[in-house]
Amino acid sequence: MSVGCGRISTMANEVDLFAGLGDIRWSRMRHAYGPATEVPDLLRGLADPDPAVRETALDAMYGAVHHQGDVYPCTLAAIPFLLRIAAAPELPGRAEVVELLASIASAEDPTELSGPYKKANEAVTAAFPLWERLLGDPDPKVREAAAGLLAACVDGARAAVKSLTGRMESEGDPTVRAAIVRTVAALGHHQDVRDWLGKVLAAEAEPQVRLVALAELGGGGPGVGVGEALDLLTALYETGTPADFETPTLVGALRRAREERDAGELVHAVSKGLGDRVDDRVRLLTALLRSSNRECQVDAMGPAHVLFANWRGDYTELVTVLGERVLDGRRSGRPDAVVRSRAINVLEDLGELAAPAADALVEALSATKRRVAEDAELPWVIEWPGDQPTVSPALRALSGTGDDRALPMLAWALEREHLPRDAAQLAGGFGPRAAPLLPLLRRRLRDLPADHRLESISWTLSRIGPAAAEALPDLLGQPVTEGWLAAIAAIGPAASACAPILRETAASPERGLSIRAAKALWLVTGDVNAAITVVDRHLSEGDKYAIGAAMDLLGEMAPAMTEHDRAAKARITLLRRLAKRKDEHGWVPLAAARALYRLTGDPEVALPVVARVWQLNEHTRTKAAELCAELGRAAAQARPLLEAELGRVRRHNASDSGYGSAQITDDESLLRRCREALAAMS
Repeated sequence: MSVGCGRISTMANEVDLFAGLGDIRWSRMRHAYGPATEVPDLLRGLADPDPAVRETALDAMYGAVHHQGDVYPCTLAAIPFLLRIAAAPELPGRAEVVELLASIASAEDPTELSGPYKKANEAVTAAFPLWERLLGDPDPKVREAAAGLLAACVDGARAAVKSLTGRMESEGDPTVRAAIVRTVAALGHHQDVRDWLGKVLAAEAEPQVRLVALAELGGGGPGVGVGEALDLLTALYETGTPADFETPTLVGALRRAREERDAGELVHAVSKGLGDRVDDRVRLLTALLRSSNRECQVDAMGPAHVLFANWRGDYTELVTVLGERVLDGRRSGRPDAVVRSRAINVLEDLGELAAPAADALVEALSATKRRVAEDAELPWVIEWPGDQPTVSPALRALSGTGDDRALPMLAWALEREHLPRDAAQLAGGFGPRAAPLLPLLRRRLRDLPADHRLESISWTLSRIGPAAAEALPDLLGQPVTEGWLAAIAAIGPAASACAPILRETAASPERGLSIRAAKALWLVTGDVNAAITVVDRHLSEGDKYAIGAAMDLLGEMAPAMTEHDRAAKARITLLRRLAKRKDEHGWVPLAAARALYRLTGDPEVALPVVARVWQLNEHTRTKAAELCAELGRAAAQARPLLEAELGRVRRHNASDSGYGSAQITDDESLLRRCREALAAMS
């Protein structure tokens, strides 16, 4: 990098800034991409009067010397020079250098640091007097950066909070005041800070600052309702101060993103702060999604997804407006691909909750000009370079609602030479209503290779049920897999020609195949004894997965078993022992309790197991509620558990650290089972 160092001599003494820089053996240190030999030039570049040169140097610092937040020996060695640049009066680019130092000091999360990260934090926060002084710097960007850096000063939190709150009244720049509020909230978690935030919220005139205070207070500040929060956000979206230069660098991209994200972060924070006030959150996000401001719409998508994934509520209006965003601009011929894509991504995993948007999805999918695409078009199928195609998120969302208008589109996808990996699975979700697809499914059974695609067709046939009997000629001769066995079991007695294959597979030592074959053998031939032999074998072998599957089958067969078989003493004794077994996940005791009840009709063992696993593992609750529905009035003791679950606002599988595509549908299934169980008790 060629840097005109002499040009900065009028603003800072270069000898003071970089004294000793050449004495450090940078070549003996390494950064993310090799020897740190260019660090001296990068440091000089950070003080260059040309903003593009500074940003390019800053990009290299973030990209190599502080790569993805890492701290290397060369990062530590650079800190004294970065501090000199930050302290040099009137030097350009100091704000960005202070932000770099804040990142090196782990200002976003300075807790539980160790090793080089702890050393870096100590080296930066030791300059506390400098950061206090920079709170009064003439440049508001420097003041903002200094306020943000003070969040790293956890060991001196009380002094930092005192300096920041003392500066608040005389600070004239709203962006700086917002930074002060964020850092005070991050450093101080006691009531005095909450009281101070409340005073800021009550006295502050600037929407941005009020919103930050509101968000830090948890969205429920004194005297502020959703209506006022909406007014504040609307006012915030009307402002914007983009930079007057561009560089093709990561830092440049981050800077431009930061200029656009502040309001979006506040939408997230205000929505999150409203917590369990689901109706208020729905009102907030629905209004933002109906805004005429494109960025406002986009920024509301993420919080809407978080709300759906983790909270229960009436989402009819919110889903309806997401459907409106799917159609935005389509009729005028000027669709906004980003808004539409974000809306579809929110709808994708909602299952039946997406039903209010079904008409919009059908209209958009029916009008698409490209049914197959690799880009932001609204296709039916997405082609992935070097990988198997998939059904598009929009068609997935429509299929999840159970709307029959998705079936012709899925049929089109199923006919493609390169079968989308999830097309058959989505068709299977329609159960017997997918029977019109049987001729197509049969053809695919004949022309697909014996891989996971063929298996997915078999599973779809199993969901269709006895009507899938017409596919028997195409199933015969196919490899015996779990999906194939499930299809044969669903077809039932019409598949009697498969009995020899089923008997042979039931004797297999492979757990998954043998138990499924035993079930199919029973359903196809009515041979209970052959299936019981397989069950008893797996019960005695001790493998917990085999035991669980064997007990499930035993429970299913109970009504077809003779009274003698149901009362077999050794088996009942084993099930009672398994029902009391200490199991960290609770699945084995629950399966044992269900099988015992179906064999004996005695609910005595089942109820304590339900109560225990309900608290032990929230993922067992759907199966436990199903058992309660079977027990009917005998499960009255479990009523408080079911009613408490229905009274919860948070989803039973909600997580602050991750998200699963089945999270929403699984929780909605639990709610249905709880209602069914309570109805059975009545």
